[in-house]
Amino acid sequence: MTVRELHGHATETRTYSPDGTLLSVSFAEARFTPAEVGALLAARRTANEPRSRTGWKLSEATDKKNMGRFKLSDPLTDFALKAQVEGMEAAEKKYGEQMLKYLSFRVELSD
Repeated sequence: MTVRELHGHATETRTYSPDGTLLSVSFAEARFTPAEVGALLAARRTANEPRSRTGWKLSEATDKKNMGRFKLSDPLTDFALKAQVEGMEAAEKKYGEQMLKYLSFRVELSD
């Protein structure tokens, strides 16, 4: 999708005869209706809105109307995070604490 498409630009096709005479001009229908453009732009603004560490939109997380309304869910075990923490502890023993500043580890799912 391009900005031009969002603004309603539709491509045109021109047909010429063998001698160069213009026979027809046709326009493609706009890809999005104005309502769809509005919905796409609103979704993009929402997706780009700053978020707190908890993942909530900052505007919601700091709204005084929401004070006292947030609650903590029951804990979940993040097995990927568990593997990363255990791997980092093993790497610290192997390479030393100072070297961990320069090492990067990916968490991969094995078969």
